Amino acid sequence: MFTIRIMRSPNGKTYWLKNNIFMKHIHFLFITGIFLLNACASSKSPAVIATEKSISGINWYLKKIYMPEAALDISNPNAYIKLDATKNSAGGKGGCNNYGSSYSVNEQQITFKNIFSTKMFCEKFQAEEDAYFRQLEKVNRFDVKDDKLLLYMDNALLLQFER
Repeated sequence: MFTIRIMRSPNGKTYWLKNNIFMKHIHFLFITGIFLLNACASSKSPAVIATEKSISGINWYLKKIYMPEAALDISNPNAYIKLDATKNSAGGKGGCNNYGSSYSVNEQQITFKNIFSTKMFCEKFQAEEDAYFRQLEKVNRFDVKDDKLLLYMDNALLLQFER
């Protein structure tokens, strides 16, 4: 229980003084509330779920191809994919050849079908391009993290792109 005391100052103003223990509790609750609000404000924002709209219309440049034996860093800066959500088509450059495909999306799942390309042979980039097209055919899921488009087969990362 606490008591409240009313005191008057010499100039006639009224002051309310509460029991010292009650004020300590109020002070403790106030400080705790400030810490909790600060903790909530500084926590990471919730994960943003990538959508078809969020990946469409962007040139995504191929940076890595993940294969069972190793990850292959891409040496050709021209390899990219661009998805068109209005036409459900994808296309770009595989490093040497232009390519295209149809694709379909259902939430986080994506599949590429009917992949086609021009047939020039480029000795310097041909192995990378062949590996890229093989992995693209296997893709069934996508995600975007830190401005990277990640294409998976189930839980196995296959291809990594950047804007």
